Amino acid sequence: MTTLPRISATIALALAASACNDSSSSPPPAYPQNGAAPYGYGQPAPYGQVPQPYGQPGYPQPAYTAAPAPYAAPTAAPGYSAPSVPTAVPSVAGAQDPITNTDVNWLRQHAASLMVELVSALPDVAKQRVQGIPLDVDDTPGEVNAYAACNGSKAVMVITDGLLDIAAHLSQARANDDVFGTRKVTDYINFIAQNQKPNGPVIQPPRGFFDPSQQADGRRVARQHDVLDEVIGFVLGHELAHHHLGHLPCTGGSGFLGTGELLRGLSQNVPVFNQPNEIAADTAGTDTILTAGARRPGYHLNEGGGLLMMQFFEASDQLSPEDILFGFERDHPPPAIRIPVIQQTANFWRVTGGTWVPLPRL
Repeated sequence: MTTLPRISATIALALAASACNDSSSSPPPAYPQNGAAPYGYGQPAPYGQVPQPYGQPGYPQPAYTAAPAPYAAPTAAPGYSAPSVPTAVPSVAGAQDPITNTDVNWLRQHAASLMVELVSALPDVAKQRVQGIPLDVDDTPGEVNAYAACNGSKAVMVITDGLLDIAAHLSQARANDDVFGTRKVTDYINFIAQNQKPNGPVIQPPRGFFDPSQQADGRRVARQHDVLDEVIGFVLGHELAHHHLGHLPCTGGSGFLGTGELLRGLSQNVPVFNQPNEIAADTAGTDTILTAGARRPGYHLNEGGGLLMMQFFEASDQLSPEDILFGFERDHPPPAIRIPVIQQTANFWRVTGGTWVPLPRL
C-alpha cells in the first residue's frame, strides 16, 4: 500500500488561516476604482489606473561587473529528475529565436496562449471562476510584476514586460547551463543584483554575456522554450489561483461559514493576513503547472520554473546592495518559505498520482 505524504505544516497553516474568521463587514473595494489591491509578484499599478497594454520600454546597457560568490540554487521536490539534453540538434534558427532576442511582442502573445492552456487544466469548479479572464500587459519601465486584480466587478490578470524580460533571460541562462554546463543562472542573478535599481528599467546583459555560438545551438533553443513555459506557467498559475480561490471580491464568494469577505479585507490591510493567501496560491500554482505539463506530449512541464523564480528573487535580494530590490517582497512570504511549499506540493502531486492539495475556496 502506498503511504500518502503528509501535507507540510507550512501548507496546513495557510489552510487554517484562510478558513478561520467570520465577519459581515462590507467587502474591500474593487481594484482599481474602489479598492482591492492586486495580489502578485510586484507592486500594483498606481491607484485609480488600469495598466495600459503594449509598448516596449527602453532598456539601457550598463557595463557588466564581476559576479560575487555563487548562490546555491534550491533543489526540486523528491521524485523530480532534471530533463536530459537532446542529442539531436532540432532544426531551429537559434539566432532568430524570440526568447534569444527577447521579443516582447512574442512573449506577450505566448503568455496569453499559455494562460489558456493553464485554465484548461484546472478543476471544473476553479475553471468556471476564471474562464474568460483577460491577460493584460503593463509596459511600465521598472515594473517586475504579475498580479490578479478587479477592475470594478470585472476580473483581470496582468503581467509586466519587466517580468517577461527577466523570465526570458532566466530561461536562456538555465538552458545554457543544462546544455553546456555553464553557470549562467548564477551570473545573470549576480548581474541583476549588482546593477538593477528599484523601480528602474530592467537592465540588459551586455553583448557577449551569452556565447553567440551557444545561443544558436538548437538543443539550447529547445530547452529554453520548456523553461520559459515553466517560469511563466508557474507565475500565471499562482495569479489564477488568487481568482479561483476567491482571494478577490470580483471572483470570490462568501467563503466557508461566511469568512471570505473578512479574510479578503484583512489581507488588504494587515500584511500577515496576506501570507496564507500567497502560500495557497503557490500551492495551487504548482498543481496547475504540473497538471497542464502532464498533458503535453514529450517533455512534461514541472515545478522547476517556480523554483528558478524563487532562486532569482532570494539570491538577488541577498546579493543586492539595495534593501529591497523588488517591492512585492514587503508583503509576500520570503522565498525561504515559498520554496519548500513548491517542493512539497510537487512531491504530493507525484506520489498521489496527480492529486491536488485541498485548499479552501472563499
